[in-house]
Amino acid sequence: MKNFGLDQEYGNTQNLIPDSGIFNYLTPEEKMRLSSGVTAMKFERQDILFKQNMPSDHVVYIIKGLIKVYSGGRGDRVVCIRLAGPGSFAALASSYSSNVYQNSAAAIEGTEALMIRKEKLKEILKENGAFSNAMISLMGKEILDISDKLVTFSMKQLPGRVADLIRYFSEEVYKSSSFTVSLTRQEMAELIGTTKESLIRTLNEFKNDKIIELDGKSINILSGKLIKVLSEIG
Repeated sequence: MKNFGLDQEYGNTQNLIPDSGIFNYLTPEEKMRLSSGVTAMKFERQDILFKQNMPSDHVVYIIKGLIKVYSGGRGDRVVCIRLAGPGSFAALASSYSSNVYQNSAAAIEGTEALMIRKEKLKEILKENGAFSNAMISLMGKEILDISDKLVTFSMKQLPGRVADLIRYFSEEVYKSSSFTVSLTRQEMAELIGTTKESLIRTLNEFKNDKIIELDGKSINILSGKLIKVLSEIG
């Protein structure tokens, strides 16, 4: 983990705030003010961005890379709640609305992130209605995504959940029918609430049924139609 600060890679303070996504709602002056409460960080794989029950002084915005947001349970049990990639916040709803982080977050691959101080963000939100509405929409989507995942866990059988996972990687994370997953099999299993062994068995069944090609961490979807059917019927 490394702070690459205001004088490295991103240039001056103003350039810490991206000219894209939700930040398009900010004026140049607001970007300057928000940047005064931002620290740019680099994380290596398995570096912790924040831990459950730590004081939540910042919200985290991902510039590059991929992270997992997860919650610890009894013993070594971990539930992976979601992934966050470039252009998204990590656990926005819980970190913004609580004094402590409700979850933990760790880098899955080399990641660059902006740590935005909450009090500075709140100043801008009070003044800029369009930016505030956009943030509320992001929080709402995050909560709905988690709610949908809980429904999936309770109602879908394992093949449906694995199909959901493959669609998620293909459509949301890598945006391709062929991709190499950064996660380990254990981390993939945690995303859908199963064991590593059950995940591996189901992936191999998909491979044997010619639904996917599987080569280590690389997945090539041979039948997007069947993946969609399995995902929808659960």
